Amino acid sequence: MYAHAAIPDPYRILGLRLRPFSLGHFLLLQRFGCGFLSPDPDDAKREDLLLGVLICSMRHKEFLEFLEQKDFAQQIEKWGKDNGLFDLPEKSALFSAYLKASLTEPNYISIQPSGEDNGDWGQSLKMTLMTRLNHSESEALDMPLSQALEDYFKLAASEGLIRLITPEDIAAGEANAKVLEQMFPTKKEAECPA
Repeated sequence: MYAHAAIPDPYRILGLRLRPFSLGHFLLLQRFGCGFLSPDPDDAKREDLLLGVLICSMRHKEFLEFLEQKDFAQQIEKWGKDNGLFDLPEKSALFSAYLKASLTEPNYISIQPSGEDNGDWGQSLKMTLMTRLNHSESEALDMPLSQALEDYFKLAASEGLIRLITPEDIAAGEANAKVLEQMFPTKKEAECPA
């Protein structure tokens, strides 16, 4: 639902209220090697969680300005110490859920595959938001990523590049699959007496 994408559920982790996860957050986490974006996010460490929570509590520009402060390393260290002991698996699972809620693409079918490698998806998304949907750079970097993805895929659908799959399409496909299973049971099912 678009309203949920545009206004995602709030998260508070380690005493900080996280902003809706954005493309700017994704790029910062990627740039600083946050373990939550690695192929195996279960290997993320305490430092990855602290970095991720800190980045996601600010707008893209705010975090870059924070990095420019002379004492930013001391501020991070102090904030990390102030949080003391906490349940790392629990907080990591919460941060992973926050990321997952924003990184979900809608179901779709490509109608006109380009066959080209369009490069980094983040750059493609940012450029589309700015050039085709007329967002400023700061808006593109700070809007909820779930909303940005919904807009991106809706634009592609309106241009006939993809077809978005609705919940009704999924239900019809599942119903058709059940009918086909009854009409044409697999060999193993056919051999088993009822």
